[in-house]
Order: sequence, then structure tokens, then C-alpha cells
Amino acid sequence: MKNSVLTEESDSNYNVSYKEGYHSYVTGIYTKPISFNYSGIFDEICIDFEPLGLEYLANCEVSNVRFFNLVIENLFSTKWNTIYNVAFMFEDPFTRARLLEEFILKNIKQNQHNTFIPFNQLNVSRVDELQQHLNLSYRSIHRLYSNSLGISPKEFLKISKFRKGIRDLNCYDSNHAQIAFNVGYADQSHFIRDFKNYTNLTPKQFVKKVSSIGNEVWLNTEV
Repeated sequence: MKNSVLTEESDSNYNVSYKEGYHSYVTGIYTKPISFNYSGIFDEICIDFEPLGLEYLANCEVSNVRFFNLVIENLFSTKWNTIYNVAFMFEDPFTRARLLEEFILKNIKQNQHNTFIPFNQLNVSRVDELQQHLNLSYRSIHRLYSNSLGISPKEFLKISKFRKGIRDLNCYDSNHAQIAFNVGYADQSHFIRDFKNYTNLTPKQFVKKVSSIGNEVWLNTEV
């Protein structure tokens, strides 16, 4: 963030306000609706890492942290401080993305003792499928997810299924039964129940309140 800082008011409410200079923060997996309140003009770049992605880059345990302010300043090596100059040197978003990718790839720390697991890319829907895919016992799978992500494998798969349902909202409009079937819910009511649990809104209310960006990012702003 440039000339802005994020502060945690509660475990579900954050404020973004003016503060001169550069600041960084990391947030983990959201298990309930989160509210961000913005004040003034801000310039922010968001990098969406796979679970454990930051640990793979920086060789420090941050992926299971719910919220950590000034993460680059406190947990990364001093050479990472120059990432701000790279990130905000140009206003064009595509130039920023290219330069950031080059910077991160150049500074990756390969650690042979840690195995990087791209959790979000595992195309499975049940815990027993995880066991087969990773060739681990149930206890080992549960320990892996609990230690790495702070949640059970069952809860993570539940969140992943819900996220797929969100992406389908643009494709099938109000056909919630079709969406539920596509992403693996037993029925439409189960999909709607999970939706309300994670967003406090029904799918219809959610679509009315937010806008889609590139069919991947949903933005809700209130003035």
C-alpha cells in the first residue's frame, strides 16, 4: 500500500486510512464475511498467494496467520524492501504485474526441506481423494491442513467448493440448482445455506450488492 495503512478493528472489520509511506500486510483464509472501510484516496496492490506460497518465498511461517501488519518489514529479508519501488514505479497495472513477477521469481528461496503443495490446484472434493492424491493417511492429511492452514481438510474443501459456486454465478445467473450440481453440492438448499454462512447473504442478494471483475474478483463498495 502507498500512503495508506490497514488497521484491525476486530476479527471481521478493518480500516484503511492515510499514512505516509509504504506499508504491507497479509491476511489468511477468511472463514466468515470481512468488512474493509476505506477513507480517502489510496493506491494498493494485492497479490493472491496459494496457501503456503509466502512460506515458499520467504522461508517463514506466515500462511496460517489471519492478519499480520508490516509483513515485509518484519518477516522478509531487507532486499524485499525494494519491492515497493518496483510495485509503484509505474501506474499501468500490466507493467506493475510484469515487474512484480520478475522481482518475486528472482528472489525465491528454494528450501529442499519444505515441500510446496498448491492446495487450491488439487482437483478433489473429498478427504479420501486427498489421501489418494497425496498418498497420506487420514491423520497425516488432517495434521497437514491444520498445521499449514489452521483449518481441517474438510473445511478447506468446503470453502473451495463454495468459491467455485461464486465463480459460476456469472455463468448461470439465478439458476442456483445448476450451480449447486456443477460444483458438487447435494442439492440447491445446501449451496444456499453455505452461501449465507460465508457471506451473510443469499446468492441473489450477493449478486445485487457486488460487481464482478474478470469473473474472478468480487468487489462491494459503499459510499
